Amino acid sequence: MTSSPLADAPRPAAAADVNDAIRRLMEQPADTRRAEEYVRLLSLWADTTPAWTTAA
Repeated sequence: MTSSPLADAPRPAAAADVNDAIRRLMEQPADTRRAEEYVRLLSLWADTTPAWTTAA
């Protein structure tokens, strides 16, 4: 089991870094660990990208 390259990042990740990590992750076999890491990366991605929508 390998850890995410962003797991111990000392600085907030840039959206491009998170996108790259997600792309690499999607090349891995589907399993529970990958699903958990995908959720974590999506949360990190949401924190690094601007909000494109507003509440209704």
